[in-house]
Amino acid sequence: MMRKKRRPVISAGMFFKYAACPHWLYFDEYGDPKKKASETRFSEMLRERGLVHEREMVAGRELVEPQGRTPRARFRDTLRLMREGADLIYHGQLLADGLSGEPDLLEKRTDRRSDLGEYHYVAIDIKSAERLTDAHRYQLTCYADLLQRLQGIRPMEGYILNGSGVTLSFAVDEFWPQYETALDDMRLILAGHQPSPHLSAGCKQSPWFDQCISLAEGSGDIALLYNVRRKVLDVLREHGVRTVEDAAAMDIAWLSSVSPRLSRTDLDRVRLQARALLEGRHFVREPVTFPETGTEIFFDIEGDPLRTVEYLFGFLVRENRKERYEHLLAESPEDEGRMWQEALAWMERLSDDFTVYHFGTYEISRLDILEHKYGGAAALDRFRSRMIDLNEAVKSSVVFPLYFYGLKYLGAHIGFRRSTEIGTGAESVAFYEEWLESGDRDRLQAIIRYNRDDVEETRALKDWLDEKAVEADA
Repeated sequence: MMRKKRRPVISAGMFFKYAACPHWLYFDEYGDPKKKASETRFSEMLRERGLVHEREMVAGRELVEPQGRTPRARFRDTLRLMREGADLIYHGQLLADGLSGEPDLLEKRTDRRSDLGEYHYVAIDIKSAERLTDAHRYQLTCYADLLQRLQGIRPMEGYILNGSGVTLSFAVDEFWPQYETALDDMRLILAGHQPSPHLSAGCKQSPWFDQCISLAEGSGDIALLYNVRRKVLDVLREHGVRTVEDAAAMDIAWLSSVSPRLSRTDLDRVRLQARALLEGRHFVREPVTFPETGTEIFFDIEGDPLRTVEYLFGFLVRENRKERYEHLLAESPEDEGRMWQEALAWMERLSDDFTVYHFGTYEISRLDILEHKYGGAAALDRFRSRMIDLNEAVKSSVVFPLYFYGLKYLGAHIGFRRSTEIGTGAESVAFYEEWLESGDRDRLQAIIRYNRDDVEETRALKDWLDEKAVEADA
C-alpha cells in the first residue's frame, strides 16, 4: 500500500474507531476503499437515534451555536464565545496542535479560574448509551486536552448525558495516561505504521472487519487465537511466538519462567487453541455436566438499544421429550412494562423442577434492569437462581477451532442451521424499528422467528455439550 504524504489532524471522533479496532484508523487512511463494507442499516439508525436524543436533551436550554462555513471559521467563533463567557455553547469547534474536537456542549463553570477569566469550560457529550465506555472517555479526554491548550487549565472531569438523560462523569486525570498512550499510538498509525494484528469483538463494529481477518490469516498470526489479550499477544511475540504454528509448539515451562505475565494456565489454553485451529477439531479441557431436571427452558431476550427497551422474551420449553416455543412481545416501547408483568406471571406458573439455559450475560443484566424499573417477585428470584450461562460453560471447558465463540459461530460449527432472513441482533433491532415506523407485521413475525432460532440454537449447543463434552481429552 502506498503511504499518503499528508498528516491528518486527529479528531476526538477517531478515538471511537481506535477503541473499537486500531486497524479501522489504518485502513481508513491506507486501505483499498473497494474493500470497505457499506454502513449497516443498524448503524444508520443508531446515528439517527443519537441525533434525535441529542435534540431532546438540548430542547429548552439557552445555548449559543458558533457560526461559520469551515471548521476554522467555527473555531474562531467558538473562541469568541468562550472569551465572552457564553454559559452554554452547542457544537463548539476546538482546534489546537493537530487535534480537533466538537463536543456537543461546552458548559461554563465558575469554580476555577482560567486564562479566559474567573471561569473555565468543561465538555459534555450527549450519548444514547446508558454507561460510560472507554471510547467515551477517550473522546472526552481529548476535549479536555484541547481545552487545556485553549484556556490554560484542564477540566477535572468529563461528562456524558446518557440515554436516560442522567449525567455521568469520570476523573480526567485518572484516564490521562491511557489517553496519552492511545494518542501516541494513533499518531504512529496515521503516519503509516500498521498495528500488529489483533481480533476482538470491537473489530466487528468496523467496516474493515473482513480486512482484519485477512490480515491475520495471511500470516497465520497468533491474533487468530480466541480471547487472548493484546498485552499477552505482545509478550508472546517478544519471545518468538508469532504464528498459530509457533503457539501450538511453544515451550510452556520456559515461557512461564521467563515472563511473569504469562501463567502456565493461560499458556496451556493458548496452545490448545492453536492446536484446535491447526487440526480443525475441538478439545474438551474438562467435562461439562448439567443438572437433571424435568423441565429445561432455553431463554433469550431481544432488546432495542436505540430506545433502551426490551421487546421480546423467548422461551423454548422442553419436557417429556417434547418442545414448545413461547414468546412475550412488546409491540411498542410503551408495552414493555406489561410484557414484564406477563413474564413474572409466566415464571410463577412454572413447577419447581426446571433449569434455565441462556448464552451470555445479556439476559441476566436485562432481568436486573427490568426488575429495577418495574419491580420483581419471588418467582423471578427462583428463575434467576436456576439460570446457567452456556457461554461460561463453553469457555471454561471446551476449545473450538474458531476465532470467535459467539452463539452463531458455535451454532454453525456444530451444524445448526438458522431459518430466518435476520442474521444478527443488530438486524433484529432494525426490523423492530421498521415495524414501529411502518406497522408491517411481517417485520414483527421475522423477529419472532429470529428469536426462536436463538433459543433453538441454545438448545442445540446444550445438547452438543451433553453428547460431546462428557470426557476430557488427554
